[in-house]
Amino acid sequence: MAYLWCERSDAIRDWATGLTPGTPLYLDTEFMRERTYYPRLALVQIHDGEAIRLIDTTLVDASALSVALAGRPLVMHACSEDLEALATFTGDYPVQVEDTQIAAALTGEDMQLSYQRLVEMMIGVALPKGATRTDWLKRPLTREQLDYAEDDVKYLPEVAERLNTELQRLGRGDWWREECRRLCDEARRRANAEHVWRNVKGAGYLQGRELGVLSRLAEWREATARERDMPKGFLIRDAALLELSREAPRSPAGLHKLGLHPRVIRQDGERILECIGAGLEAEPPAALPGALEPEQRNKVKVLRERIAGIAADLNLKPDVLMRRRWLEALVRDPGHLPEPLTGWRYEVVAKPLLETL
Repeated sequence: MAYLWCERSDAIRDWATGLTPGTPLYLDTEFMRERTYYPRLALVQIHDGEAIRLIDTTLVDASALSVALAGRPLVMHACSEDLEALATFTGDYPVQVEDTQIAAALTGEDMQLSYQRLVEMMIGVALPKGATRTDWLKRPLTREQLDYAEDDVKYLPEVAERLNTELQRLGRGDWWREECRRLCDEARRRANAEHVWRNVKGAGYLQGRELGVLSRLAEWREATARERDMPKGFLIRDAALLELSREAPRSPAGLHKLGLHPRVIRQDGERILECIGAGLEAEPPAALPGALEPEQRNKVKVLRERIAGIAADLNLKPDVLMRRRWLEALVRDPGHLPEPLTGWRYEVVAKPLLETL
C-alpha cells in the first residue's frame, strides 16, 4: 500500500468531508519533546481503511486535523503519549479511543506488548525499528522514516479486527471499552496537573510542613515549565525540590548553601523563597501512604497468590488484573476501593480478594 503525503489543510478537510460518519481511523503519531514541556507533533499517520495518509503537522492547520478526527473512534496502540501530543496540537482529546495494547493484554498478552511484536505475532511480519529515535521535526524526512511511519498503521486495521474478534469470543469487549475510557480520563486528569507534588520522586518520605512547601514548589515548577515550554527537570530537579522542602531556606544565601544553580537563584530565587514561605504557613496536604505494616505485607502476599490463581484461570497476566498500588490501597482500606477496581475488575478480582480478607 502506497501512502499519501499530506501537507495542505484544504486537502485534509476535503478528505474528512468524504469519510462516512463514525468511520474508525487507525492512527499513530510522531512527536518530539526532549527539550520542551509540551510534545511537538511532527507527523500523524492515519489509515482510514482504504488509504494511508502521512500528515505533516508542521504545515497543516490544527483545525483541519481536528475536523478529520472529530467524533470518530481512533484505534491506536499504547496511545497515552499520542493522546497528549494530539491534544496539545488540536486543543482537545478524542471522544473515543480503542487501544490495541490494552486489547492484547485482555486476551492474555503482556501489558507492555509493543506494536512491532504484536504485528509479528499476529500477521507474521517483522517490522524494522531503526527510525524510532530520529528527529521527526527535521525536513525532509528520510525514506527510512517514511517507511517506518507507514508501517506503524499499515497493519493496524487487521490487528484491531483480530483482537476485537477474540475479545468478543472471550466476552471481554466491555472490559476493553471500559479500560479505554479510563485511559482517556487519566490523560485528561494528567493535563489538569492537580496535586503535582505527588509525582515528585521521593515525596513519600516527606510529611507535615515539608509537604506544604513541596506542594507550593511543585505547583510553581509545573506552571513555570509550561509557561517557558521546557522540561520540569531543566528548571529544577526532583532531588532539589525535596531538599528545599526539608531545609526550607528563607534567604538567597540559604539557596546557595543548598547548591542550587546560580542561574536558577538569579532568575527564580525570589519566587522560590515566596513558595517556601507560603508552604510553611499553609495547611499541608495529607502525606502519601508510607510503608506497609508487617501484618499488611503478609496480607499482600496471600492476596498475590489469590490473584495469580484468578489470572491463571482467565489466561491473563496478573498485573492486568491488579497493580501493586491498587493492591496495597485495598489492604490499607478495604472499605474504599481504588477506582479501577470498581468496574469489571470488581466481580472478577476485587470481590474474591475482599472475601479472602
